Amino acid sequence: MWQRMRRVFRSMFGWMVSAAEDPELILEQNIRDLNDQVPKMNESIAMVKANVTLLEKENQKYKNDTMELTAKVKAAIQASREDIAGTYAQQLQVAKGALMRNEQQLTGARLAFDKAMQVKQAFMREKDKKTFAEYQAKVRQRGREWAKAVNRQFPDITILLTFGYDTSFW
Repeated sequence: MWQRMRRVFRSMFGWMVSAAEDPELILEQNIRDLNDQVPKMNESIAMVKANVTLLEKENQKYKNDTMELTAKVKAAIQASREDIAGTYAQQLQVAKGALMRNEQQLTGARLAFDKAMQVKQAFMREKDKKTFAEYQAKVRQRGREWAKAVNRQFPDITILLTFGYDTSFW
């Protein structure tokens, strides 16, 4: 008996939800929700790209520092100033270590940027597929409604379509 009462209540609530639903409004809201995600994706992609750009600038700075220090070490050795050459050599080792760490970070940042772009492209493809499929379903529903309305008014009517017809919704 409780199962029957539960079914009755479920059917009543289901009917109320079905009566309140408007497929067209739901479709429009789904499209708005999907479009609202695009700016968030663009913002995160911009942050990742800014990180890549910053690391590229740092990388170039470290390369320039390494070249300058190498030149200074060579000049100090040619001038027979081993004490100055030793100081520059230590600075050169530090700069080379920083350059290696920066290059690793830059590689990771570039991979993250590429991955973010792939995710966005996949999302946009899925969004386009989903919205097209939803619009297509809505068009088919309206076509069925129109065909039923015509059949109610004119039960023996024959409609000839010259293009764009699809019998899957009849």
